[in-house]
Amino acid sequence: MAASKSAPCPCTSGKAYGACCQPLHVGEREPEHAEELLRSRYAAFALGEIEYLWKTLHEDHPDRQKPMDRTFMALRLASSSLKYRGLVVVETSKPDRDGVERALYLARVFRSGEDVSFLELAEFLHDGKGLRYLAGRTKDAPNMTAPPAGLSFETF
Repeated sequence: MAASKSAPCPCTSGKAYGACCQPLHVGEREPEHAEELLRSRYAAFALGEIEYLWKTLHEDHPDRQKPMDRTFMALRLASSSLKYRGLVVVETSKPDRDGVERALYLARVFRSGEDVSFLELAEFLHDGKGLRYLAGRTKDAPNMTAPPAGLSFETF
């Protein structure tokens, strides 16, 4: 599902898609930091940009160990069966001594009208070509419109 360059970006940054996640999705450039990769992946789920989701999985991510067609099918299902209603980034980090960047966020998503929103503490690592999604831990967060006060890496 292609989005107009002038439409609001699905990552809810407040920018137009063409000035936000679209250049990443079409390969014009790589994300520069964890928040940019996080937002571009959220927008990719919302828009069905499955190839981008695959490309931005780190080679050590468990889904990269499965047959590619199975992972593509799972990504398509997650993209098409959910409605993406907003992303709230709580906290991000610069690379640690191992090069891992982290992001804590609330993803507001719905399936058949049911709120299946979640909080995630995600990790990203550069693979020599670009920053990639390495791993994440999630907690269910239905009916949450904003992250709880005091939420941080340490309290997650």
